[in-house]
Amino acid sequence: MLVVMTALGLLGPADNLAQSPSHTPSADILLEVIATHTTMASENTYVYLRVFSDRTAEFQPSRHGNSEKKELPAIKKTLTQDEFIRITSVLSEPKLATVGPKYETRYAIVDTSTEWTIKIQRPGQAQTIQVLEFSPGLARTMKHPYPDALVKLGCNIGKLRAALSGESNFPDSECKRVLRATSQPKS
Repeated sequence: MLVVMTALGLLGPADNLAQSPSHTPSADILLEVIATHTTMASENTYVYLRVFSDRTAEFQPSRHGNSEKKELPAIKKTLTQDEFIRITSVLSEPKLATVGPKYETRYAIVDTSTEWTIKIQRPGQAQTIQVLEFSPGLARTMKHPYPDALVKLGCNIGKLRAALSGESNFPDSECKRVLRATSQPKS
């Protein structure tokens, strides 16, 4: 019976495998970013970005702006070698391990906000960082700049999600500076 089921599975359309890569069951989560978008009327929590050790990544489309309350499925994609190297390089920077656990904007949030809960897998235990309204340019303007390692991480998270999801990414001046610096070859 198992042989027949396996053979039938192999005869299925190959394009299904290409469209929806799945991470191996033994793949570890290297990075997880859970976003909580809050308005005066609702709260929406979703997987903003999850990166696995086997180069797969997943995200969920945000439901804000969508009146339906149903859970949206996670979309899985395989990162390019360059994308994977870039994000793992950022995650392995020693200064990132010293970043504090919580950062907030220093201005009043009136009707909408997005909070990231970032978990980075470290030997021993995960590092968790909460960021309310990631906006490094505004934080610098308000004289409460984020640590450089957090700016680099947050900007790369936004860039990677945009690349995977096809959503627009409008990085602020700090992210433009950081992403320009990280995309230039080191001499």
